[in-house]
Amino acid sequence: MPEVTDTTRTPGAGSATGNGGRPAPYMIFRAMEATGVRDVGRVLVAGDTVRDLEAGTNAGAAIVAGALTGAQDATTLGGVRHTHLLPGVAAVPALLGLG
Repeated sequence: MPEVTDTTRTPGAGSATGNGGRPAPYMIFRAMEATGVRDVGRVLVAGDTVRDLEAGTNAGAAIVAGALTGAQDATTLGGVRHTHLLPGVAAVPALLGLG
């Protein structure tokens, strides 16, 4: 079973670290560091903006999933590199075979 860690609330993972925000990969790298994950091949980034998907791609995340619950539609999110477009983040467990 895959290990799942929610880093949406990881302290210090944001641009306050001084490393810049999205689409730079540093927020994702900081979340990985905070949770002890060393292999980006084990990272899933889900987001509802182009910048979210760009950050996931720039970090080299194994899964970069666009969530269609935000202001940007499938055409907009589909215009940048991604691995999946999901109806919303509630679909992530099924994507991972957990639900």
